[in-house]
Amino acid sequence: MADRRCVFIDFDGTFADQGVAPLEHAEAVARARANGHLILLSTGRPASIVAPEVAALFDGVISSAGGHVRVGDEVLHDERFPAALGRRAAEVLERHDVAFALEAPEALWCSSSASRRIRARMADPAPHAAAGIGNGPRDIVDAVRVPEVLGACSFAKISLWESRVPVEQLAAEIGPEIGALPNSITSEDTSSGELHLLTVDKADGLRRTVEHLGLDLAATVAIGDGLNDLGMLRAAGTGISIAGARDEVRDAALFEVPGPSEHGIVTAFERLGLL
Repeated sequence: MADRRCVFIDFDGTFADQGVAPLEHAEAVARARANGHLILLSTGRPASIVAPEVAALFDGVISSAGGHVRVGDEVLHDERFPAALGRRAAEVLERHDVAFALEAPEALWCSSSASRRIRARMADPAPHAAAGIGNGPRDIVDAVRVPEVLGACSFAKISLWESRVPVEQLAAEIGPEIGALPNSITSEDTSSGELHLLTVDKADGLRRTVEHLGLDLAATVAIGDGLNDLGMLRAAGTGISIAGARDEVRDAALFEVPGPSEHGIVTAFERLGLL
């Protein structure tokens, strides 16, 4: 089809709220795909904390903020921290007594202490108010694994919290290859953040997917709300931001739509003529 679009959608704060996507969003994706459009999830989460029922909604999943790219059943890219850099990152974080998880497509690798802190942090005694797709905090807790040797783990990105020093300082201590961002899942907590390879970006996942599919960048759409979505929004033919996003994100977008509670993906798809 001449007007076929390829849409890349962020998860937390865009497609889902607190790890649960509204049924209206799932239905919109199904309808757009039935109309011949390609719809992919593009998330900072590792694949290990994307619920299978969420991943199944899409034509593919770009996870770890571009570090891992899967289209259909084919993995196009899987980039991890070099072993020596990964060991140094763990050493720096342990020295500062930071709680952290090493994010991999297979699991969230962490120490016994961090495992307990994750479970306490993600405790959700009350059921989520809205019906939807995804399991909220349980998707994170269920992925936690405690390896025999943490420094030997292979991983793509680091999530951290309860840090007494700025995330940017931690990145600088680890090395010039590392970038720092606010945590996309718990952005209200200034002691939380993410450490990533500067060579990895959601925009790279978008470009790799488009090249693999033989599509034109002009036919791409990116929808997101966070700083890790900036590159993706700028690279896409059409960028769409979520209401309440930071100015940099809004400036990179053609227009904005509401958040998940107001079914912004439905609004975006309607404006784009995908439904």
